[in-house]
Amino acid sequence: MKRREARIARKNQKQIRESGKKARLIEIVSTSETPRTLLNLEATKSIRVIAEPDSFMQSKMALKLFEYADREGEWSWGQKRNWCLQAIQDGTDCTIRTTMNQMSNLKWSEILAQNTGEKKRRKKHHSQPWDSICPEAQGRWIDINRYEEEIFRFRVGGKQRIWGVRHGTTFFVVWWDSEHQIYPTEKD
Repeated sequence: MKRREARIARKNQKQIRESGKKARLIEIVSTSETPRTLLNLEATKSIRVIAEPDSFMQSKMALKLFEYADREGEWSWGQKRNWCLQAIQDGTDCTIRTTMNQMSNLKWSEILAQNTGEKKRRKKHHSQPWDSICPEAQGRWIDINRYEEEIFRFRVGGKQRIWGVRHGTTFFVVWWDSEHQIYPTEKD
C-alpha cells in the first residue's frame, strides 16, 4: 500500500504544481496593459478568409529562424542557447538551419504524417502543452515573453529536438535541445 499511496501523493503534488503554473501564466497574460503587436491595416487592404480552417495542412511550412529565437545564456545542464554560433564562425550550416530548410519544402500534412519508432507508431513532429516541458524551460518561456500554451517540436535525431511555435503555416524556432532535456522522458 505504501507504494500506491506514494504514487497518489506524487500525482496530487504534480497537479498542484501544474495548476499553479497555469495560474501564473494567466496572471501574466491578463496583467498586460498593451498588446504585444499592433496591427495597422490600411483601408485598401482586406483580411483574407480561408474557406477551410484545416487548409493550412495543404500549405508549405514557412520558416522564421530568429524572430522568436532564445539564444542568450545557457541551460542548467550546460548547453548554450546560441545554437548557430559555431556554425556561423566555421562558415558551415548548422543543424537547425539545415533541418528547417528541408522541412520548409514540405506541406504541413506531410510534416505531421511522419512517424518514428520501431513500429512507426509515434509522431515524429508534434505539438504539446506548454506545461509538459521541464520547469526550467517553463520559467524561461515566460522570461522571454512567450505566452502560447501549445508549443511545437521537431525531432531531428535520437535526442535532438527543435522547439518553437506554429502560427498558421509559419514555424518560429525558439530553442535547440541537443540532449532531450527540455522534455526529458525518463520514468520515475
